[in-house]
Amino acid sequence: MSTNVQGVQVPEGATVDLKIEITTQVNITAFVAQQKVTQFVISEISNQLCGDTPDLNVGERLCWSVPVVLTSPAKGTIGRVGEILVDADTGELLADTDTVERIDANAEWLA
Repeated sequence: MSTNVQGVQVPEGATVDLKIEITTQVNITAFVAQQKVTQFVISEISNQLCGDTPDLNVGERLCWSVPVVLTSPAKGTIGRVGEILVDADTGELLADTDTVERIDANAEWLA
């Protein structure tokens, strides 16, 4: 897991000791998030898209970041065309119109 710490100035040669602790409910597993994204992209964009293995994204909300990949029956996975966030607590897909249009355009370009 990785996270960005913004606005911190660290002098050269300094020793840094960081501890990050988060306590939150995770009701949605990575597998379920991947399934939700796959169902969404198939029904809303193309049946040649699917969700790939998610990463946990720590931000304002704890979300699964699910890569969306273009596939081909003949070639298998062709490449990544975007990502969709899934709220790890509620299962809500955080995909606005711009995200869907960008994934669609990237898939057309890659195809």
